[in-house]
Amino acid sequence: MSLNPQSPIPLYRQLAGQILADIETGHYPVASRIPSENEFASTYSIGRPTVRQATDWLIRQGRLERRRGSGTYVLPPVRSIDLFSLAGTSAALQNIDLDAKLEVIGGPALEPAGDDRRLRIERLVRVEAVPAMHEVLRFDAQLFAGLEQHVVTGRSLSALVRDVFFMEPSSARQTFYAVAADEAQASLLDLSPGAPVLRVQRALHFEQQEDALLIDICCRTDHFEFSQTLYPALASGPAESTQETKL
Repeated sequence: MSLNPQSPIPLYRQLAGQILADIETGHYPVASRIPSENEFASTYSIGRPTVRQATDWLIRQGRLERRRGSGTYVLPPVRSIDLFSLAGTSAALQNIDLDAKLEVIGGPALEPAGDDRRLRIERLVRVEAVPAMHEVLRFDAQLFAGLEQHVVTGRSLSALVRDVFFMEPSSARQTFYAVAADEAQASLLDLSPGAPVLRVQRALHFEQQEDALLIDICCRTDHFEFSQTLYPALASGPAESTQETKL
């Protein structure tokens, strides 16, 4: 396939698309080395800087890995986890074709914060034994009185809220941050301190009370892709969520 210099799509993106297509069809299998920059430049009659732009873009997408002195290699497809739906983490993990486990590592414990008393639960998600996400959930202690009396290990908290308290979230507010992992986050996620992570702060609203459940999520992004399914405002899907991104 040749590249089209007259196309509004930059040449490097055209080349990246061709390389990606060759990966997905198995022409370049996972763990194989792709042609060198010189080989690509000769094949497509383009400059090496354009080839470098294309491979850099695919590296950022998690599809290639450059190894010093060896070449550029094909990585397995990025594993995508839809963890930001109102259905909750447990429900999301059931929908992925991966060996995912959710472990309660703290709580439930009462966490006083002035007049805003919360029941704190801390959980860690592992996917194929690799730490993927750490989350801290803080339930309004008055609205969810007695939550600590229920077994939360191995149980969907959203199902527990629905079945025991007869409540479901009506909407959510989510704020996204790109941050450097501190020592505690790095230890939990098996990362080096300062490694980039995705932090998500969620506030779930119920008909009975806004901000009834606050969730602080820290996601490891070097092995996993985290996604969110959105619905049009008038669609008959899950309750609409609002989002804010901060970098």
